[in-house]
Amino acid sequence: MRLQNPHVFIGKRTALASDPVGSWWITTKMGMTAQQAREDRILHELHASGGYLRRICDMFGLSITGASRYAAVLTHPGLRKA
Repeated sequence: MRLQNPHVFIGKRTALASDPVGSWWITTKMGMTAQQAREDRILHELHASGGYLRRICDMFGLSITGASRYAAVLTHPGLRKA
């Protein structure tokens, strides 16, 4: 029985295993650091959930204080819809 890979990013070498891709793969293939990819996913999930902090805390292992800092970005005036 083959296990499913629980990770968000799957590469050629990890597709048939349950290992995560490395930070090198994220930097090379996506053009951003692993930290930038994580922050992007946190902000995307906050936007998609309407700013539901508990969901972000559970998904990303953040504290309420940490999640609140990310949520503050969503109301930044420079991010208003055009």
